[in-house]
Amino acid sequence: MNEATSPHDVLPPALELSEPPRPVPFEDLETFPGFWSRVGGMFQLVFRDPMELFERVPVTEGLGAPWRFLLLLSLPIFLLMALVFFAAGMGIAVAALEETGRTGSRVLAAAMPFIFGAILLLMPVFSFLGMVVGGALNHFFLWLWGGLRPGVPAAQSIRAYGYASAFVQLGGFIPILGLFVQLAGMVVIGMGMARMHRTATWRGVCAALTPLFLLLVGGLLLLLGIVVLILLKR
Repeated sequence: MNEATSPHDVLPPALELSEPPRPVPFEDLETFPGFWSRVGGMFQLVFRDPMELFERVPVTEGLGAPWRFLLLLSLPIFLLMALVFFAAGMGIAVAALEETGRTGSRVLAAAMPFIFGAILLLMPVFSFLGMVVGGALNHFFLWLWGGLRPGVPAAQSIRAYGYASAFVQLGGFIPILGLFVQLAGMVVIGMGMARMHRTATWRGVCAALTPLFLLLVGGLLLLLGIVVLILLKR
């Protein structure tokens, strides 16, 4: 008996279905032939039972579908970043016009549209990397907490993280409540990972929150080091 199935754990029950689980709606072309019907099916599934999303993810494979869904729900971020880049570019252009005598300013003003365009084009790549890194970290820390289920590879954890983080990212745009949605989303992802790997819920939640805990500890140590350096210089 491995650690994930120790008698001290209460394993979450499997999804009780009269037939084998279907793929997530976004990948279920048979039930949802239309693109927007598949998107709507994803929202219905998540609002009805978020844990069922994690049950259905392992039915299929591949990172393309969760990445496309993540990109779709990331459009508000892309638009916001585009507005920020546009405003920054306009500010630099105005500053360059005020210094028309300087060759460097004119070159910078001419290069800014290409720089911002390149950043916007790379955003889907950053989104994919974020999905892979985030899902892999959840899988790794779940392993550290002894909660991995044999037969569920890291790719399935990445797929589940991609779908779930898309909703969490979208919920982060809610005014005032965005931060709380992000934190609650991390907990839900941990619960879902535990459900998918058939391990105790606390293991999944601890695995999902471990990166945040390490980040906070690292930030506090860095702040403490800066304070010590300032005091030593006096």
